[in-house]
Amino acid sequence: MKNKGFTLAEVLITLGIIGVVAAFTMPSLIANYQKQQTITHLKKVYSVLSQAYAQSQVDNGEASGWAEPKDIGIETYFNQYWKPYLKIAKECTSYAACGYGSNSPWYRRDGIASGWTFIYTPGRRAFILADGTLVHITVTDSVGTLQRAINVDLNAGKGPNIFGKDIFQFQTALNSNLILPSGYDASEASIQSSCSKTGYGDYCAAKIMQAGWEIKDDYPW
Repeated sequence: MKNKGFTLAEVLITLGIIGVVAAFTMPSLIANYQKQQTITHLKKVYSVLSQAYAQSQVDNGEASGWAEPKDIGIETYFNQYWKPYLKIAKECTSYAACGYGSNSPWYRRDGIASGWTFIYTPGRRAFILADGTLVHITVTDSVGTLQRAINVDLNAGKGPNIFGKDIFQFQTALNSNLILPSGYDASEASIQSSCSKTGYGDYCAAKIMQAGWEIKDDYPW
């Protein structure tokens, strides 16, 4: 009787074919996994912030009637309207305390420095939630003008620190007392322009939400 089996050459050829197929498919599989993880994380933080904002309004009245940060100070504003309604693991007393290498750590989707100053005592507060998400609330700019931006960095200072990749922007809407993605009221063309490889990236959350919480093929991943 003869033993049936594969020769060494046949095994090596088969392994080689498997390796080639894996080399072509693994990057796509990894990218799809990363996209799904991003969506899951983004939906969670959006839900957490929305619920906190809603609960604060139950206790403090509609957000449209809240005291202005410039009148009561950022500390009082944050401590009254936000802090009691979130599970905060760490407050960012400096950019280094929350894992960043500079006070201007973020980049636009096109690779240009975004211009955002992380620590600005009069009008910005940053903190890390229990799940590791960094939240950066901006209420006034450098001249005291009211701002409504909420930047979230899904992995804090770990990088790549790029809008539309791990950083997404929301805002407190003017007339609805809701948290909505930045660009929620922008035109389709504006959203597409911002959330592109040559854009800023601040409307990428709006693009994802408009797509039914999906990162589709036209997304600048």
